[in-house]
Amino acid sequence: MDEFYLPEDVVEWICLKKSEYLSRLIENVTQSDFQFEDYSRYDDLIPSTLSVPDWSVEVMEDGFKLKTFCRQFHDQVSFHQMVIGVLVEDQNKKDVFVPIISFVTKDELLVKIFSGGKLPRPTLN
Repeated sequence: MDEFYLPEDVVEWICLKKSEYLSRLIENVTQSDFQFEDYSRYDDLIPSTLSVPDWSVEVMEDGFKLKTFCRQFHDQVSFHQMVIGVLVEDQNKKDVFVPIISFVTKDELLVKIFSGGKLPRPTLN
């Protein structure tokens, strides 16, 4: 891929959105759930969450197209990985997914909070 540069206003918006999401996580994560220091252990799962999500949803916010991907995994415990980002048009008018935040959780309520209040139904093939 050619080099891709984000306009300064988009970078500022992404930083604000990341702060908002981190605050929401801090307010809602429980002691029995994964903690922040655990998240990076699951970074290797991000490509599969993006390429084969159980569900994804797109919403417009502040004139930006946000996309959330979620995939459930079963290891020693069942958990969800969520990846939230913004779609930004490149110079060829194609959308580029720019991640804002990713996290893992065992808590269905946290998934619900980051999916706009309800769990989307999975896409059937």
